[in-house]
Amino acid sequence: TSVNSPKATAPSSPKVTFYRRELPEDLVSFTSADGRKLFKESLNTGYAEGYFNLAGNFTVQSEPAYCGPSSLAMVLNALEVDPGRRWKGVWRWYSDELLESCRTESDLKANGITFDQFLCLASSHAQVIAKRGTTASREEFVRDIKYVTQKDDVFMVLSFARAAMGQTGDGHFSPIGAFHEGSNQALVLDSARYKYPSWFGDVDRLYDSLQPVDPETNLPRGYFLISRRDSRLDLSLLASSNVDHDSKDSSGIVDLPERPADVFPTTLSCGKKSSCCSAKQL
Repeated sequence: TSVNSPKATAPSSPKVTFYRRELPEDLVSFTSADGRKLFKESLNTGYAEGYFNLAGNFTVQSEPAYCGPSSLAMVLNALEVDPGRRWKGVWRWYSDELLESCRTESDLKANGITFDQFLCLASSHAQVIAKRGTTASREEFVRDIKYVTQKDDVFMVLSFARAAMGQTGDGHFSPIGAFHEGSNQALVLDSARYKYPSWFGDVDRLYDSLQPVDPETNLPRGYFLISRRDSRLDLSLLASSNVDHDSKDSSGIVDLPERPADVFPTTLSCGKKSSCCSAKQL
């Protein structure tokens, strides 16, 4: 007689489903009339220089907890980083499911990644500076937003608490696409497009959303500045709050000195450098 092996139980489908959430009234939908006006003015004042690189590579996260890998894939493709490995067919490309953290795939799908794990993963593919909400001042945060939105070769990814912005859910990752100086609002290109549209939010509130402690790590959230490893910009100069971000040329664009091509200054807070995370081999 044969012994029947137990059949795997398929995960049950949720009984309640949703088509998006209503954006809080104090946030401005990017596609609304007010949002379009804010974006046009941001573009005209030079604070949306990297938007088109991001928009042309926008990635909706493929899993509800993949906001971190999705945001990173979006930025790496916007920076035109060659992953050096196959995506599908004969093509090399970044997608969130091909970016692995130190967590197992099942754990990643269930819980996403933490601030340190995002740093570890991003540092395997790019030059990265990470700043916790409690170590970067409010003024420094605003200066960094102004800096990245004036360029198309460096991007900012936020790790923030949705509840602090009046949204449902907990921690979330998404890149910044533009800055509107007149209203002090930044455009968040929300990677969970099925839940919320991209939106403009007050920068002071965004800064406050970096402060809540992640219950998994007992540490606050923060943000990341990401550029290509072969970039001549030395992001390490932005790591210190003492940097004079206000030094500008006549065009008003913050300029950084060039750095040696063989210097990639990134110190991971996990202490393992970038070897603990890598892209999935196919």
